[in-house]
Amino acid sequence: MREFRERVNTFFYDHLRNTFYYSFFSDLSNFIHFSVEVFSGITRVRGPHLDAFLRVVTSQIKFTGRKALPLVSFISLIIGGTTIIQSMTFLPKLGQQDFIGNLLKMVIVREIGPLITAIIVLIRSGSAIASELSTQKLHREIEAIELMGINPYVLWILPRVVGGLISVSLLIVYFDFIAFLGGYFLSSMVVAIPFGTFIEAIIRSITLPDILSSVVKMIVYGISIPLTCSYYGFKPQTLFEIPIYVSKAVVRSLVYIFILNGFISVLFYL
Repeated sequence: MREFRERVNTFFYDHLRNTFYYSFFSDLSNFIHFSVEVFSGITRVRGPHLDAFLRVVTSQIKFTGRKALPLVSFISLIIGGTTIIQSMTFLPKLGQQDFIGNLLKMVIVREIGPLITAIIVLIRSGSAIASELSTQKLHREIEAIELMGINPYVLWILPRVVGGLISVSLLIVYFDFIAFLGGYFLSSMVVAIPFGTFIEAIIRSITLPDILSSVVKMIVYGISIPLTCSYYGFKPQTLFEIPIYVSKAVVRSLVYIFILNGFISVLFYL
């Protein structure tokens, strides 16, 4: 794999070194190699490494998931409430009362829920992962781990990816739940709709593609955010470069999230 990556980088350097495409494809090649190295470490998570692996996974879930609940709750409540209020006041004027469940499903389940949750996780946890790994690298902690015969990918990166995947998945489900139920009770102060009718409209509108789309987004966001931020966390060579690469990790992850969100939505609903 390393030889293949070197050949790819050499090819791009020989033919595209004076263009934007050289840096883009070279960085993409390195990222793919990094990802393969991380996931190949799954086979080494056993024996004495398993306890350390589970501790990091648990810590990542606690920071990424549990400590993000207040912010996710507040944002989902506001978004759910305002979406329900606007749909209940606007759609009846068009004679589309039966479309309320479909509108809420499209706005919250398909798009807003996964996207906003991913952005919250990126801002809170993604930047923390990048800065933490950068600091550990410059303090030679990673080098010390390697001298002890321990793969740093197995000990520090892979458990963060697993913890991020679990946290993002649970937070997206939690976001949708609070947006619908909390948003209903918030909107009930402004508009009146029977609770049974509201729940029935939501359940009737949600289809299998909606569920599959959300599951795919959970997996893709949960893996891509910690993986991308870990990749750029290993980049700095000096203390001065830490904020540069932390910023780059957040920006690149944000771009990837929007691209992947659009691609998945088109894939499921065209």
